[in-house]
Amino acid sequence: MTEAERNRQKLQGFLEDKLKWHEYTHLVVADDDMPQAEWFIHTIGLARSNLPELIITGVLDHALAMDVISDVVAHAKHRDGLADGETPTDAVRIPVRVVDVTTPFVLAQRVAQASNRFGAHIRVMQILWADEHGRFPSDPGYDQAANPQQWLQNT
Repeated sequence: MTEAERNRQKLQGFLEDKLKWHEYTHLVVADDDMPQAEWFIHTIGLARSNLPELIITGVLDHALAMDVISDVVAHAKHRDGLADGETPTDAVRIPVRVVDVTTPFVLAQRVAQASNRFGAHIRVMQILWADEHGRFPSDPGYDQAANPQQWLQNT
């Protein structure tokens, strides 16, 4: 067995243990070989509760990103779901917008751990975060240079 296969098995075991005790967990993918805009954190396990899995890209502060994900999960549970394009301003500690990014690319290349476990029918919502002027990647004038994030709706 190669080292890569051993590492893959360790990850699978770790995720299985986390999901036994928690509703969902996070997986951080931040590699120096990737542009920072493409770094991402996604959830695994929300699909079990009929909620979309969540992904946030380009965040350098992983603890803040996980807190934002937790805020969005709490909001989704309180509202009984999330709507495409929703901006839950009162529920999340920073300005965000959630958009449906359920595409073959996202399912296979970004949330594969979740889609492999729960099926290709899961929904995925991206949490977009605003620049210092409150603009999101889809808004004119968004400052991508200072706030790099990969907008997965375009992939």
